[in-house]
Amino acid sequence: MNPAVDLAHLILQVIATVTLLVPSLFLTGLALATLGPSARRATGQHPWRLAILVAAHDEENSLGATLDAISAAADDQIAVHVVADNCVDATAAIAATAGACVHRRDDSSRKGKAAALNWLAARTLSEDLSAEAFVIVDADTHIEPGFFAALRERLSSGAQVVQAANLVRVSPAPLSRLRDLAFHLRCELRPRAFERLGVSAGLHGNGMCFRRTVLERYAWNERSVGEDVELHMRLVADGIRVRFAPVAVIRSTMPERFDGAAGQALRWERGKIDLVLAGVRLIVGGIVGRRLAPIVIGYDATIPPLSFLFAVSLGVALAGAAIGDAELAVIAAASVTGCVAYVARGLRLARVGPRSLVRMALWAIPYIAWKTMIVSQALAGAGRGSWAQARPVLTLVTPARGPEPDS
Repeated sequence: MNPAVDLAHLILQVIATVTLLVPSLFLTGLALATLGPSARRATGQHPWRLAILVAAHDEENSLGATLDAISAAADDQIAVHVVADNCVDATAAIAATAGACVHRRDDSSRKGKAAALNWLAARTLSEDLSAEAFVIVDADTHIEPGFFAALRERLSSGAQVVQAANLVRVSPAPLSRLRDLAFHLRCELRPRAFERLGVSAGLHGNGMCFRRTVLERYAWNERSVGEDVELHMRLVADGIRVRFAPVAVIRSTMPERFDGAAGQALRWERGKIDLVLAGVRLIVGGIVGRRLAPIVIGYDATIPPLSFLFAVSLGVALAGAAIGDAELAVIAAASVTGCVAYVARGLRLARVGPRSLVRMALWAIPYIAWKTMIVSQALAGAGRGSWAQARPVLTLVTPARGPEPDS
């Protein structure tokens, strides 16, 4: 036996356990936490006065449909405010025609969604004094029936901040189906699990609802690429729990080709990487303060993207088998198994049928390769760009959403 070789194997096994197996087990645990019947919801609620905040940057092609959907679901206790942010198209005119309160912002020195939302929030807080809570809705999304009622129910039960289920408007395009699954994993499975565990559900950029007292205290970090995750970390550090409203469904428009999705995906992954150190600090604060929520949320911010985790785990498993390191191969194979279990629960939540599953499986390899490339570019420093928007190219459909699964 060669002591140097044995030591190298041991080091590789420890690294694989910490970077691959533990994150995979964490995801598996979240999947298991979503099993079982959902808690019964209260029926009574206060008729909260809501202000809907829509940040729009050159969204003339999608804003009208978004405002129509809001109008169809709204009541006389809901007011819509749109900021036409550095627009050169007809965004402002479309918002005015739809009956929204339009705010024009022209400030080339402060670009991006965070700056637009901070400016709009400040204006609305001072002008709409009757608003009790504020809902953030992207300009290219569709809200489903019951959206506002579900947010109000959470507010009435004591929530200070609520996150809706931010999902995808799917199309037959394979990339759309895969992105839909990714959103079910990130924006439905994880929040459901965190809600069951009694920790903060997270903020996902779209479908966020803040009580007035919270929005008066907090603003988005305009220098951050992942401004919503960064804001969530601050809330958790201050002891504020975001509650999840799974029946408040809002669907985002996603690109349907790899080239159209690359810019947005790169920006998202860059934002996650930038917040890894913040996640570590949150973990340390949770340990020192003996609080579970900062530890869980901080660790969630440090684990790698699923596609990257799966690809690396599979590669290490094969490499371990090739070099004769059975322990390393088993550790990595266990990580792959955990990823598969996590995805299987997401497929159940997304209600993916056999035919769609086959098509998704055929596209899984190029999708994982694409995401791995995106993550690699983000690790190399790319992704700090301007406000990235989704640009679909095919007809979109919103699938009917049946009763929530209990298991």
